[in-house]
Formats: sequence, structure tokens, C-alpha cells
Amino acid sequence: MSDQDLLSLFKGGDTAAFKMIYERYWQLLYVSACKVLKDEEEAKDVVQEVFISLLNKGATLEINVSFSSYLYTAVRYKVFDYISRKKVRQDHLDTLDNYVSAGNLCTDHALLEKEINDEMEKEIQNLPEKMRIVFELSRKAELSHKEIADILNISDKTVKKQINNAIKLLKPKFINHYFLLF
Repeated sequence: MSDQDLLSLFKGGDTAAFKMIYERYWQLLYVSACKVLKDEEEAKDVVQEVFISLLNKGATLEINVSFSSYLYTAVRYKVFDYISRKKVRQDHLDTLDNYVSAGNLCTDHALLEKEINDEMEKEIQNLPEKMRIVFELSRKAELSHKEIADILNISDKTVKKQINNAIKLLKPKFINHYFLLF
């Protein structure tokens, strides 16, 4: 049976004609799609989409070229469409990957770190006065225990004890926040 005869029967609603068209062209269209896509599963999907489209058009199908040319052209357009969609998806994935790799998430970390530092500063201000002064001289002015002891006219042991006590008071309040940063 010729392609024109099969097409006429198909457009008239003959499902056996569609089956014959499918069996006649599926393998040829699959090989054509596979050459371009280099992936068997993707090629199968493309060819199936062409036949589904053909089936959906049914009686309304208008073909001005040979039937085989129509099918090959349909596969070619589906392949191009598939490649285009795949490229767009890959571009989105690449953009997301670059965003994450470039450290653009650092902004979130920087904001979180600023919030923690602000909160820590409030807590430091709530320490007892002498402990706060010793702690700030140690951590902010970066003075040694001996230098702090000399400035405040207290012993090195007192400086060490005040710093340790300050850390003991501050640490439980911020340990969980710092784990969020890493």
C-alpha cells in the first residue's frame, strides 16, 4: 500500500492504517533522530512525540509534501526543540551551579554573621563592668594578660579568670548560632 493510500485511510479513522504507518516509519525515524541526539532514549521519545502528534491531528492533517518528507521534517523539528529545551535546562543548572560556586550565598552568611556580632556585642555590654572591661581589652584591643593587668592594676591570674568567666557566660548563647554559619 502506498503512503498516500495509508494516509487517506488514516485520515478516515482507520487505526490499522496508523499502525502500518507506525511500523513502516518508526525505525527509520528513530535512526534519524538517534544520529543527531546520540541518545537512544531521547530519540525514542522524540519519535513517539511525532507519532502522538500525528495521531492527535488525525482527520485534520494537511500535508503538502510527500508523507515521508513530512515525517522526517517533523522529527527534525522535534529534535531541534528537544535540544533547545535541554540547552535551556542545562543553562539554568549551570547558572545555579555558578551562583553557588561563586559564593553568592556569602551574603546570607555575612548578614547572619552581622546579626550574631550585634547580638554578641549586646551580651558583652551586659557583662559585669570589670569583666567586660577585661574582656574588651583582651579581645578588641588585643592586649596580653600582662598588659591588661598592668593597665588595671590587677594580677595576671585575675585577668585570666575574668576572661574565662566572660567566655563561659557568652559561649552557650552563641555556640548554636556559629554552627549555622558553617
